Amino acid sequence: MDVGRTATFNCNVSGNPVGSVVWKKNMRLLSPNPRVVFPTKYVVQLRQLKRSDSGMYQCFVNRDFYSAQASARLVIGDLAPKLKSVFVEKTVRPGSYASLSCVATGNPDPHIQWKLDGIWPLSTRPGILVSSYLSGESVVTSYVNFSSIDILDSGVYTCEAINDAGRVSHSRRLNVFGPLFVRPLDNLTALAGASFSMVCPFGGYPFETITWKRGKFC
Repeated sequence: MDVGRTATFNCNVSGNPVGSVVWKKNMRLLSPNPRVVFPTKYVVQLRQLKRSDSGMYQCFVNRDFYSAQASARLVIGDLAPKLKSVFVEKTVRPGSYASLSCVATGNPDPHIQWKLDGIWPLSTRPGILVSSYLSGESVVTSYVNFSSIDILDSGVYTCEAINDAGRVSHSRRLNVFGPLFVRPLDNLTALAGASFSMVCPFGGYPFETITWKRGKFC
C-alpha cells in the first residue's frame, strides 16, 4: 500500500453465535482513533496511511472456551520524494543574514543534500550552518543559514531530496552584491544523444548578460 491511501482488513467468521472480536497490531491492542476506524466489529480501516502503520494485523474471535485468529501483514510501499516547500531567488548585501530551506516528503524518509552551481559542495567556513531534521511523519526540513554572507557565497543553490524510490531537486540563485567572478569549470562527460546541461558558476551582482563560448570560458 502507498502512503496516504486507506487499508481495509476483514475478519471473516463462520459459526454462530459469535463472541467477542479483538483486533491487534503486532500483538498489541488496536484502539480506534481518527485514522483507525471500525465500521463493524469484523472490519478495521486504516486511513491516511503512514509509514509507521506497517506491521502484522490480527483479529481474535472468542466464544466460550473456543478461540480462533487470523493475521495479515501490511507493507507500506516506497514513495518517491516530493518537495512541499522551497526557497526563492534572493538578492542580499555582503555581511547580511540569509537563509535557504527545502521541505520534502517521501517513504522512506528522504535525505536532502545541497550543492552550489550544480557541482560544488557548500562551504564549511564558520558562519554557514547546514542542518536537517524530521519535522513530522516522513517530512524532512533542511536549511542553509548564512550568519554573515560573503560575495563568494553567491551562485545557484540546489537542494536535492533522495530516497530509495527516487530523487527530486530545486534550484534558485542567491545573489550577493559585489564584483563579478567565475568559478573554474570542471571537465564533464555526456552520452551521445542524451540531454546535457551546464551551469555557468559565477557570482557577484548586478549582472547583465551571460555569454557562452565553446573552447573558452563562459
